[in-house]
Amino acid sequence: MSDSIFDQLFSLQGQSVELGLWQVTRLLDRLDHPERDWPAVHVAGTNGKGSVCAMLAAMLARAGWRTGLLTSPHLVHFSERIRVNGTPIREDEAAPILARLAAAGADPDQAASPRGDYGALAGSFFEVTTALAFEHFRHEGVEVAVLETGLGGRLDATNVCFPTVTAITSIDLDHVKTLGPDLPSIAGEKAGIIKPSVPVVVGEMAAEASQVIEAVATARGAPIRRAGEEVRVRVLSSSWEGLELAVRVGGHRERYARLPLPGRHQIRNLRVAVAAAHAFDPRPEALDDLLAGLEDTHWPGRLQRVEGSPVRVYDVAHNDAGAEALSDALDELGVPEGSVLVIGVLGDKDLAGMAKRLARHFRRAVTATPPHPVRARPAAETAEALRAAGIEASAVETVAEACEVAAEMRSGPGTVFVTGSLFTVGAAMRAFGDRVDAPKPRAGSRVE
Repeated sequence: MSDSIFDQLFSLQGQSVELGLWQVTRLLDRLDHPERDWPAVHVAGTNGKGSVCAMLAAMLARAGWRTGLLTSPHLVHFSERIRVNGTPIREDEAAPILARLAAAGADPDQAASPRGDYGALAGSFFEVTTALAFEHFRHEGVEVAVLETGLGGRLDATNVCFPTVTAITSIDLDHVKTLGPDLPSIAGEKAGIIKPSVPVVVGEMAAEASQVIEAVATARGAPIRRAGEEVRVRVLSSSWEGLELAVRVGGHRERYARLPLPGRHQIRNLRVAVAAAHAFDPRPEALDDLLAGLEDTHWPGRLQRVEGSPVRVYDVAHNDAGAEALSDALDELGVPEGSVLVIGVLGDKDLAGMAKRLARHFRRAVTATPPHPVRARPAAETAEALRAAGIEASAVETVAEACEVAAEMRSGPGTVFVTGSLFTVGAAMRAFGDRVDAPKPRAGSRVE
């Protein structure tokens, strides 16, 4: 096993996960509850919540707030999950926090664990990561933390936070075995992040889902802010470099904004992010900085085009709704002749629906088994579903091998498009040697 602190932390991934807040609360007890020391903007949703969090963190940092960001999972490095003003957590910063957690939970009569200091870390990988992030944010003196839920909302480990604003981006069918078989059930779980009297920003979604969320908000006295009504957007240009936009917030004048994330589907996410940022910092003089901060958004693996040989595009379209957004974006941005798809998905996704949408753009594909310890769908299964949709597909075992085969298969100006699980995209980025580093972050804290 690697001596890396973060690699050792991964030893907790094999543990079973029991949804609930008691375990993360016990971990936070050991740290004297860092989540009470900073306000949060808490974001849930089926799709788009990571993009919304990335935009929010960029906007709030540009407006002068020292901003923590917790997202999951990561593409290449664990440290991507926990950032302060864009700077990822370092191992030497994480080690003493994890040591405190382990020491507080150690049983003096228990034999030494083969995992060393990490044997006493009671909790799932995500719960320990959440506690680590919360204490890191306190140590770094953040003035606001942007938190992405891991799964659902009501029983997600992040739901012990104290938000000033909550946001729910979208509701689609995903994780149905855990969250429920239909949109109202899933909406009910996501609505679990709504807190009494705390404004909730609601994104674009089906009426049967929004009705559940708004009923919960009304019952808890949480003001409802509909993102589509609060934020108006006109597209000035759309390309692989991103979107140039004219944005109007409430009754304020229209302002120019640039978002370096391609695809018009990001407009839905932008509306939620801007509405949530403005709800957190409603100062009229802050609005220019908030919108200017959109250009600082760094969120790799989302229609990310990388030059080279071959040219590659990464997009974590991990479910049917994500595949629909990718397909719609490719209608506008285009797929060069001779392109090849690399895809690997998890076992709980609507693969038939995804395959049907991808078949609009791709004739050839190479499938792989994602490097997920539990839920990976075998490459052969994925290939069979693609063939049923009319895509010529071959199956290999690893993502690295799929990237190599796809690079050889492409022809002319063809691009290698990598999609599916975030684990697939991350493995492909490692195989091609592509980095996920953010641009140098802006420093400083808000000045009153």
